[in-house]
Amino acid sequence: MRNHLFFFSTDTHPSPFDINIALDSGFDTVIPYSSVKEEQTESLTHDIIFSRGPKGAKKSAIFVGGSDVELAGRIVAKATASMSPPFTVPVFADPKGAYTTGAALVAKAQKAAGGLPGKRALIFGGTGPVGQVAAELIASAGGVSVIVTSRGREVAQKVADAIAGRCGSRVDGESAATEEERLALMKSADIAIATVKAGVQVVSLKGLASLGRDIIVADVNAVPPAGIEGLAPHDDMKQIAPGVMGIGALAIGVVKYKVEVGLFRAMLESGSSAGYKECHELAQTLA
Repeated sequence: MRNHLFFFSTDTHPSPFDINIALDSGFDTVIPYSSVKEEQTESLTHDIIFSRGPKGAKKSAIFVGGSDVELAGRIVAKATASMSPPFTVPVFADPKGAYTTGAALVAKAQKAAGGLPGKRALIFGGTGPVGQVAAELIASAGGVSVIVTSRGREVAQKVADAIAGRCGSRVDGESAATEEERLALMKSADIAIATVKAGVQVVSLKGLASLGRDIIVADVNAVPPAGIEGLAPHDDMKQIAPGVMGIGALAIGVVKYKVEVGLFRAMLESGSSAGYKECHELAQTLA
């Protein structure tokens, strides 16, 4: 009996990236469903779990992806609630790659910092999917996450409060629309992470050189120009300015890729489900 992966995407076109990785990880077939809504999930799940019998269910799995992170979370919850033994299949979610990328980013920063308890971490662009995942993982590991946006402190604090409510740890919100404001925040931080959209520079190399303190910086954007000037995609704890050690997007991406492959294989081998917490647990062993 073949191993089937059913791909529920919130987007019009399910991601070829995830399809390729799933096939390379060992699934025989990936069956994509596009523009999946929460209300369609139960019916789709029932068709999956009942069509192949209990033995076939062990050869089936569901992956939830797409750009709508909140909807993906609801689809996961609905799919899981629609199952009952012996008709159960593992579910792995990675909407917009946010879970695996955020987990890899935090694991790399965690290793570089020698742990996160007591560390203050700025997440520039932290209102986005990757930034929110990173903020929650850092706060859950004992660090102080700071959501930073250019759209005003109220926006940042609203997101921060939602994250704090989920993880039960402190998360702050800050506004920084200019490089001067961003540098001012960095002068009291241990870690600064750029999760802004491609083409946005968070800080210049000259600005980094002016900090005069030890700080770890990381950037998830591999498309030039870099969010953090002077940080190349392959840099892995490279000094890019006095006291400033950088982690580039491809150094993070290698871990992200291995996490996704590892969790797809875990679905096949042990029927394990996974969300961002399981992504982080695996990422820590790979960073």
